[in-house]
Amino acid sequence: MSNSIEQTIQAVMADVLGVDASTIDESSSRDTLDTWDSANHIGLVLALETEFGVTFEVDEIESMFSFRDVVAVLERKL
Repeated sequence: MSNSIEQTIQAVMADVLGVDASTIDESSSRDTLDTWDSANHIGLVLALETEFGVTFEVDEIESMFSFRDVVAVLERKL
């Protein structure tokens, strides 16, 4: 996946989760970001769908709980 797509994911995550984009990295997950709760997870999914023009399936949504997971799922969709 290209670095620019990862940067876009970082920017979307930062906006939805209310954190600085520089704090989003390969180790970022629901366990490391306090603001990544269930409500913000849905907001993140919707924002990513809008940004990338994709639709996620339920099983994909339920598997996207880290930056790496989000990148992997989007990589398969794009």
